[in-house]
Amino acid sequence: MSKQTPVLFDHALNIAVEKTKDIGTALGDEIVLVRDLRGRIRVLLPGDLKDYSGDKKTQLDKFGQELSEALGAYGFAPDRGVLFAGDLMQGDEIFSSTDRRLTSEDGDSKIWLLDRQIIGNDWMRAPLQRRTKNRRVTFFGIKGGVGRSTALAIWSWRLAKQGKKVLILDLDLESPGVSSTLLPAEYLPDYGIVDWFVEDGVGQADIVENAMIASSPLATDLRGEVRIVPAFGRDTGDYLPKLARCYAEFSGSASISWAERLQRMVEQLEIKEDPDLVILDSRAGLHDIAAVSVTRMDADAFLFAVDSMQTWNAYAFLFRHWRQHPQVREFRQKLQVVAGMVPETRREEYLKRFRENSWDLFREHCYDETGAQTADVFSFDVDSEEAPHYPLPVFWNRALQDGPMRNAAGIDEQITEAAMGKFMTEAETMVFTGEEKT
Repeated sequence: MSKQTPVLFDHALNIAVEKTKDIGTALGDEIVLVRDLRGRIRVLLPGDLKDYSGDKKTQLDKFGQELSEALGAYGFAPDRGVLFAGDLMQGDEIFSSTDRRLTSEDGDSKIWLLDRQIIGNDWMRAPLQRRTKNRRVTFFGIKGGVGRSTALAIWSWRLAKQGKKVLILDLDLESPGVSSTLLPAEYLPDYGIVDWFVEDGVGQADIVENAMIASSPLATDLRGEVRIVPAFGRDTGDYLPKLARCYAEFSGSASISWAERLQRMVEQLEIKEDPDLVILDSRAGLHDIAAVSVTRMDADAFLFAVDSMQTWNAYAFLFRHWRQHPQVREFRQKLQVVAGMVPETRREEYLKRFRENSWDLFREHCYDETGAQTADVFSFDVDSEEAPHYPLPVFWNRALQDGPMRNAAGIDEQITEAAMGKFMTEAETMVFTGEEKT
């Protein structure tokens, strides 16, 4: 008797879906596959175990046995691989959970997946509802070191020069960047974002809310203002214990997701400050902070990248995941790629290669299959300048690498215009005139 080939994580879900499809509607029109933190898969059926008797119970037992054997290490014992909504305290809620996603549909028969993950759920969740109408932009990079913070600082300075009020939140909590870039130590407010989340956890965020915003000296003598909500403040104290409690999913005595807590904090600051633009400086990588900032906060999202295999491979992980997102058709219109730190030499050649790689990423994972330009089709040619894959360039310039606050002579408008003029002009058109790429 040959030994069964071990089942790996990548194959387990397909096996479970096929085994469940084989039994058709005999077990119910709607079935939920529940994948736990280890990747093990159970089947959740509507009703109660007592609803299954006679031939139906025999069929159920056979299904449980076959599923257990087929899934191997990613299954459960035959008598534990099938659960019933009626036997669980919140079983019926799973069948209406917004976190479930459809994996198979055949007529009236539907198979859903509910993925129990430690992190990463927010990449697949629906956008959050909001009360405010302030314009929002997220600065995100799949990898660090792509000039994101410098571009954010220079653009906010130009907006303040135009008379606009900009509110910036440093959400790179594990590695605060924009806080130190735009706020010298003597300008820090008393508290920061980590303080708000910790105090909100016990229902007293209002204590720190009025002491967590400061004006950046970058905008001194300008018509507008650059207001910063840093990750930490002068009185934050021991940062790490607070950071470890930031992502808790409760507020006071209420159970509430971290994303909803962030939305509430941003809304309260928007109501208080009434800025022309809110900029969310997201942490790099695939952290849930980035997931919320990029896809759930109703913000235009600038995706910073450099032309390297590591960058495109990392973005491919994310975009491949997005193909299954139920709201991808909505938020993909708010995406815009930014080519950060474009080198000083052979720029046209570099940008052409960058554009082609960016187009490959979107074409494979984000654009509709057909290239026909109709109201219902989201697809672009490689050289379509209005496309989200067509990069807004930020040119590398040695004079900008130390950050705007370290230059005693202030910001040189000629240098910044040469390095970032196209990026800033296009970004302003996209954000303030509402010209989304459709």
